[in-house]
Amino acid sequence: MIPAVRMRAACVALCALTLGCASTVHRLDGEVPTALGPANTLCEKQDWLVIAPTRAEFGEPGSSRTEKRDDGVGLYRVGGSDPESIPRLRDEFPDSEMLERHAQGVKRHDDKRLLAASLGAAGVIALGVGTLLFVSSFESKRDRDGEQSQELNSGRAVASGLVFAGGFGLGIAGIAVNPSQVERSRADASRHVFFRPEDEPSEVQDLVVRHNTSVRDRCHRLQTGR
Repeated sequence: MIPAVRMRAACVALCALTLGCASTVHRLDGEVPTALGPANTLCEKQDWLVIAPTRAEFGEPGSSRTEKRDDGVGLYRVGGSDPESIPRLRDEFPDSEMLERHAQGVKRHDDKRLLAASLGAAGVIALGVGTLLFVSSFESKRDRDGEQSQELNSGRAVASGLVFAGGFGLGIAGIAVNPSQVERSRADASRHVFFRPEDEPSEVQDLVVRHNTSVRDRCHRLQTGR
């Protein structure tokens, strides 16, 4: 029973490490107009980006609390409510310092979360091995009268205890390095939201216009064959 209880507790901890929390970023009503206007065709609408006001929870460094900010903007597909990842645009605009800054704001959080999940997974595996060792430490033997009895293999029992301890240690380490709520909110904001004064609205508009121009040109070539 004890190994099973320990396994269930470890699995709950692993889920907490890997699933994290719900998104802290939400689209608000309205759109910010751009020089190109809206998408004109179904082809354009597939990859077209729009700029929309966005609310995000944001925590200052060293703070234990987050506050809601409604002064940001995010990038969305036409009719979409889920913001696009800002760092993913770096492949399209590798010369943008603004995008690089957002990518760096996300990297530390993602690295810590990956480490936490890896430690949690290693802890669950260790507990599984410990359970097998614990179960296999009971050996059946027959006495002179032919009756079966259970004997404990002390070596395996000790080994199972050590492996269990190591598994819990890995799980605790994973919880310790897992990003806090404030760190998650800051990473979500860096991943999805442009804020003044760090992000110039004109630069955001320029990136979107350049992206949508390439979308329009590609769709025009597909439609005209040239």
